[in-house]
Amino acid sequence: MVRNFTLHDPLAILPPEIILRILDFSPVSTLGSLLAVSKAWHQFIDVTHQDAIYSAGSKTAQPENAPRDLKFLNQSSSVTNYYRGTSSWKELCKRQTLLAHNWAAKRPVHQESVLQVGNDSVWRFRADFKRRLILSTAHEGGLNVTDMDSGQMIWRLPSTYDRDEDAVRPYAHLEYEDGVAVFDREGNAVEVWKTDLEGAARGEFRRIAVLDHEVQTRGFQLSYRTLCVVSNAGKGFVYDMTQQPPMLTTCLDIEHGAVGHLDQSEDSVIYSMGTKGYHAYHKKSGAFLGILRPTNESERFHICAPHVVADAETGHSNQAQRPNRPRRGVITPVQVTKGALPLSDDTVALDDDEWGAGMLDGELFVGFSRAGRVFVCPNWRSSLRDQSASVCHGSVIECASNGSNFDLGGWLAVRHHRILFEIQDRIYVVSLGHDNHTIGWRRPLANIPGDHHGRRDENTSRIFPTKAIRILSMAPEIFNASRKRPGESIDRPNSEKLRARAGPGQPTEQMAQSQADLFQLVSLLEDDQEDWEDQDSGSDPEGVE
Repeated sequence: MVRNFTLHDPLAILPPEIILRILDFSPVSTLGSLLAVSKAWHQFIDVTHQDAIYSAGSKTAQPENAPRDLKFLNQSSSVTNYYRGTSSWKELCKRQTLLAHNWAAKRPVHQESVLQVGNDSVWRFRADFKRRLILSTAHEGGLNVTDMDSGQMIWRLPSTYDRDEDAVRPYAHLEYEDGVAVFDREGNAVEVWKTDLEGAARGEFRRIAVLDHEVQTRGFQLSYRTLCVVSNAGKGFVYDMTQQPPMLTTCLDIEHGAVGHLDQSEDSVIYSMGTKGYHAYHKKSGAFLGILRPTNESERFHICAPHVVADAETGHSNQAQRPNRPRRGVITPVQVTKGALPLSDDTVALDDDEWGAGMLDGELFVGFSRAGRVFVCPNWRSSLRDQSASVCHGSVIECASNGSNFDLGGWLAVRHHRILFEIQDRIYVVSLGHDNHTIGWRRPLANIPGDHHGRRDENTSRIFPTKAIRILSMAPEIFNASRKRPGESIDRPNSEKLRARAGPGQPTEQMAQSQADLFQLVSLLEDDQEDWEDQDSGSDPEGVE
C-alpha cells in the first residue's frame, strides 16, 4: 500500500513563538536555507523577527545581563575597529561568524602593523580601546601616549635621565585600567596618574597620588578598580582605586619570597612564589586560600617547536605602519601532543621548576615556568577548595626551553580560552575548549621581530632598530557591494539564482542582496571544511581579534 504524505509549511501550522524557539537552536546555515524557501520565510526571518532571531545567544555573542542593544560593541577590543558600522544584529552575526571562522582556520588570514614609539625601546605597553590610546614605558625611561589609529605620539612624560620631577624611571612597570595609569618609581613607591580630568587634553595624564611602602616592593597589578602590590618581605597591599587618592583597604601577611608576578579576581589575589607555586589570598580578609601548582600526576601535553621561516621585512618608521594586505603564512600551526616532552640532559624536574607569570581569566588560571611549562588549571577555585583537585583538573603543557627569556618571569597572556606565551623569541598561541579542559584544535606559533630560527638564505629575518609594538589582527575584511573597491567585482551566483526563480511566493529581486550576503557567508563556512577541526573549540565567543 502506497501512502501519500503531505508536507506542510511550518509557518502555516505553528505559532510564531514555537518557530522562534526552534530557530534559537538552529545554526546560521539553516537561516540561510530558510531565507531562500519563500517570500514568507524571508519576511518572517529578515523583517518581522530579525532582531529576535539574530540577537539570540546561539547566533551572536554578547555580555551577560547586558541590555538588548549594540552599545556593548563600543567596548570591543579591536585595533581595526572591526565592529564599527555594525547597525543590526544580523550584521553582528555575520561579522562574529567570519571572525570565528578565521580563528578556526589552520592558517588564518591576518593583517599586521608595527608601532615604533619615537626612538625609544618599548618596555611595557597597555592598550585603551575605548579612548584609542596606547601607553608605553621605555628602556631609557619615560611614559609615552600614542594615538592607536595614527601612530602619532600625543603626550609624554620624560625620563628621569632628563629631569627629576614628573618623570619616569628606566624599565618602569606599567599598569592601566580605564583612564588610570600606575608605574613604579625609585624606591618602594608607585605613582598613580589619571586622564580625562578637567582641562586636560586628550591623552594627557595628571598625577593624583604617590603610594609609598616601607618594605621592598616587587610587583603590582591593576584591575577590578583595585591595585594590588606585593613585597618579597612577606607583605601584600590592596588599594581601592575608586577613591581619590587611592585608599589602602587591606595589608596582607603572606609568605616571604614573592617574585613579583601577581594577578587578581574580584575577591582574590594570587602571588607567584617561584619554586613554591602560586599562593592565593582573599583580598578583603587577607585569609590564605591555598596553593596552585601542578603535580607529577597532572595530565601532560607537549609541543615540539616546528621549523619556522622568518618573515622578511625591515621596519624603520617611527609611526604606525598601515596594516599589510591580508595574508597567510606568518602564523605556523604546531601540534600539541598528549604525553610529557621527551627527556633531555637539561630537563628540570617538575618539583624543582621555577614558576613566574600567572594569570586569571574567570575560572581559568594559567602559570608559566622557567623550564617552558604552562600550568593550565580550568577551575582554580575548586582546586583551592580541594588541593587534590589539581590532579584531575590541572594539566601541563611542556615546551623545550633553556630559560634564557625567563629572568623577568616570562611573558604570558590569557583571554577567552586562549593562552599566549613566549619561549626563546617565539610566541605560542594555544586554544582551549570552552570548559578550559580540552586542548584546542589549533596552536599557532607566530614569529616575532628578531626571530632567526629556520632562516633561508633568500629570506632574511625581520630586523627592527628598537623594540617595537607588533600588532597582528585576526579580523577578516568585511566588504559589501555598496563599498567595494574600485575595479573589484563581487561574485554572486546565488543572487542570480534567486532572481531567476522569483515569482509568486518567492523572494523578489530586492531581497536578493540580503539573501546573497548570507549565502556568501554560509558558502564560505562550507567551502573550507578542511580548515575546521573542532568548531566548538575554535569559535570565539567574545569576537576578539
